[in-house]
Amino acid sequence: MFTPGSALTLEQGWQTTGATGSLQKLKKFNNQDFNHLRTSCLSQGVLFEDATFPAHVSSIGPNLLPEDKLRRIQWKRPTELQRNPYLIMDGVSRFDIMQGEIGDCWLLAAVGSLTLQKQFLENVLPKDQGFQDGYAGIFHFRFWQYGDWVDVVIDDRLPFLNGRYLSVQPRTSNEFWPSLLEKAYAK
Repeated sequence: MFTPGSALTLEQGWQTTGATGSLQKLKKFNNQDFNHLRTSCLSQGVLFEDATFPAHVSSIGPNLLPEDKLRRIQWKRPTELQRNPYLIMDGVSRFDIMQGEIGDCWLLAAVGSLTLQKQFLENVLPKDQGFQDGYAGIFHFRFWQYGDWVDVVIDDRLPFLNGRYLSVQPRTSNEFWPSLLEKAYAK
């Protein structure tokens, strides 16, 4: 989570386009452009790996779990977990999400509330991505921060501990928007 002092440091990595407070002036977190990165991965035939938020314990944080549990974390892509994964199945609902291993009920409450506000949810969860067409292991989500929309790009490698989702887990085994949204928020 951002602290007041960290916003200044992080903001140096953002790039903007358009008008303040609108999706036309979307800030790009870490200067990562979703469309450019996805196109590059597709042309090279590789899955995206986010070097700015790697599949490593450093992205989880040293104080979230004891050291012995941090060492046992495994990172898996939805395509490794399910034969036919989907970002969204049958719409988005507050009933799509369940608490993971780390007990992040505060996030579940916020995401559950967001699902009730479809006009905001469409800003947070862009429709130009998924596992079917143009899948390259890359996703993006938008968050409202300090009066601007910020686009956050992630890869789809998710942390597991003892075979369980470390963070938010989807209620349906092949729907992944809740887990990926939390990963983007954590970044």
